[in-house]
Amino acid sequence: QPSDPATKWDTVDDSPPRGRPTPREVVSASRDLDAKVWEAVRRWKAVVDGDEESDLDRLASLLQGCVHRSATLIVALGGTRPRRSAPRAVATRETVALTIEGLAAELEGMLWRLQADWQQLRRAPNLDRLRLLMESFEMAANVAARLREQREGTGESQFQRALRVGRHLSDGVSFLPYRDPFTGIYNREGFDVLAGAELKRCRRYGRCFGLLVLVLCPPDLEGLQRAVATVRAELREYDLVARYVDDLILIGVPEGGRGATRRVASRVLKALRAGDMGGWFQRLSYATVPEDGATLSGLFHAARDRLQE
Repeated sequence: QPSDPATKWDTVDDSPPRGRPTPREVVSASRDLDAKVWEAVRRWKAVVDGDEESDLDRLASLLQGCVHRSATLIVALGGTRPRRSAPRAVATRETVALTIEGLAAELEGMLWRLQADWQQLRRAPNLDRLRLLMESFEMAANVAARLREQREGTGESQFQRALRVGRHLSDGVSFLPYRDPFTGIYNREGFDVLAGAELKRCRRYGRCFGLLVLVLCPPDLEGLQRAVATVRAELREYDLVARYVDDLILIGVPEGGRGATRRVASRVLKALRAGDMGGWFQRLSYATVPEDGATLSGLFHAARDRLQE
């Protein structure tokens, strides 16, 4: 293990490497990442041990930075193009890929420790950040698992596997700020971004889009999570669902005309009532493009007006 880099990572830099890095630069970056992981491990132990001086926000930034940096480092490896006659450079790329796999395995182990200590850490003042950490750990664990599953029989080199999985990880990490930490669905910012993109396609190609506004009144957070899981089970993979404000849930239905949007609403209500959650349901309304407008704000206000009818 490297020496404890207690002061090395006072500033988190998650920016991807620029240009076309040489194999030596990539190896150096992977060593820096390794040091960053061990700094995160040290701070994590302080949190678990109940050290009052431990900085949870700092730990969260470090660990999310580890996951993000590992992804960007793998993607940066795609910029190294050693010649076929340079076996040393090729070997360096394979070595760095193995380093990334080892990092993913280390983060996977930290995920299990996090889960084991979860009940104790739920008393921490910053639960939202801890839940985001859980997502970061799970992404890293998925990378480690996929690398192991694809080790044999794919015909890919270790570097090619790491590059492909790393790109997938990088895409996932980029959406962390758009997720609600308590339910795992999109938050307001995430819904605005994705629904906005769908509405642009509607205006450009004359397509339909449906918006459902669901107002719930669950007894507690566990009830909200259960209701959200029930709603998601009734939607298509590419439908959008978000916790917009408190217990206000928005559902976006791409290519959904008025009839399709009504059918989605009917399925959602039926599922909630079948799961003994009918008493939590307060109101459900809808609006569609083009009948009720072409902007997210216009659709929301049209659906809200129907709620009050």
